[in-house]
Amino acid sequence: MLCKSCNAEIPKKATRCPECGRAVVKPQKNLYPIAIAGAVISFVGGFFPVIQSTDAIKKFTPAYGFMNYEQPLLWYLFMLLLVASAILCAIKYEKFSIITTVAAAVIYGVTYANIMSLHNGPEMQAGLATVIIVVGTLVGIAGCFLDVNKNAAERKRKNGELDFQYTGNKTVWQRIYIYRGFYLMFIPVFIFVFIFNYLPMAGLRYAVTDYFSGKQPDYVGIKHFVDMFGLTSLSKLTNKQFMAAFLNTLRLSIIKLFLNTFMAVIISLLLHEMRNIYFKKTVQTIIYLPHFMSWVVVASIFKMLTSASDSGMINQLLLNANLISKPIDFLTSPSTWRGVYYAVNIWKDTGWGTILFLATLSGISPDLYEAAQIDGANRMQRMRFITLPALANTIITVFILNLAKVMNLFESVFVMYNPSVYEVSDVLQTYIYRQSFSSGAANYGYTTAVGLFRSVVGCILVLICNKASKKVRGRGIV
Repeated sequence: MLCKSCNAEIPKKATRCPECGRAVVKPQKNLYPIAIAGAVISFVGGFFPVIQSTDAIKKFTPAYGFMNYEQPLLWYLFMLLLVASAILCAIKYEKFSIITTVAAAVIYGVTYANIMSLHNGPEMQAGLATVIIVVGTLVGIAGCFLDVNKNAAERKRKNGELDFQYTGNKTVWQRIYIYRGFYLMFIPVFIFVFIFNYLPMAGLRYAVTDYFSGKQPDYVGIKHFVDMFGLTSLSKLTNKQFMAAFLNTLRLSIIKLFLNTFMAVIISLLLHEMRNIYFKKTVQTIIYLPHFMSWVVVASIFKMLTSASDSGMINQLLLNANLISKPIDFLTSPSTWRGVYYAVNIWKDTGWGTILFLATLSGISPDLYEAAQIDGANRMQRMRFITLPALANTIITVFILNLAKVMNLFESVFVMYNPSVYEVSDVLQTYIYRQSFSSGAANYGYTTAVGLFRSVVGCILVLICNKASKKVRGRGIV
């Protein structure tokens, strides 16, 4: 941190500037994330039942929410107001955020009263949405008030100091006007992203419905999430298939990540040790090429190579070497499918993964190697004490960045798996695909719920990796 008077560097725990003696006033932490968290809590509450029967915890019916309410426009308005609250907090307009948060709570109250009047009965009670939205509204309003008070005190202090760094500050709208040309160019990109990335997110509402082709969605609350996790005896089969796909996703992605990173490091070290530049470039080109091949082509090549017929080269080699007595169909056997999958991924992606590691290795000063050689270090010692420590930070960074993508597994599995290996190869995205398009009476509500769960887990992994990235390299991945 720099002193505002003399621009001298101030030690982390100092209370006064070492140069001019000015008292250090550390900036207060922003409190608007509390208000945003309240809006998010209320937003999630909008998917839960407004009212439900007293035994809905077991049966999940009857339950009534915004989805099957006679005026669904109120649900959209409720959600839009909460999104507006979060945006207003993010751009430091907390006072207006209080208005939108309260307005959303009022709309929920009107909705609750109307639904209760239509479906009132001795067995009906307030649903989970009521508790969640009340908590979210209280947290949101409290966060807004705290941030408003904190900002008012901060402005008062700054005005009292008449610090030149703050008197020229501009509001959000003033900055938008100053850079209006850039914002004008951004409008087409914003429209494209909104239509193709954010507008489809409205389909998440089907995660709390039973939605069959040709029929209107029927609100069922959190029934699909209960089925996924097998919390009732009727959902044990669904839970078994879902958990198998979820665990396969983690197992295949994480093992593939470790193997690919390890092989990329090994090959990078071997290439770095090559002295013939022409041979080195030739090897680099050869191992890079598979990355640019389509997964469909790669799968076709390896299906032919691992075939149990006479055209299967791998089986013929093993038979000729007397290592096996009969051909093995590697891609239809649960015991061999994963091994082939890992091998194919290493063959396809390792070459591309060496680019970052080779770039890091080329940046190591030759003086370090010369000094180590003068001191008597052999090649293995130079690699151990110079090359690997210099490469460690890049290895960790690449690993963290790739860890955030472990849930995005589809194409490489889809082109290689088959019904005989579903138990070891089915991942969440292929499970969603099969449930949506391979069955006669697909429940799009259930597959939307599974997709929402996958997205939430992926988001949590991204946040964890972003935090880890800040610790390792000083900046996040988002």
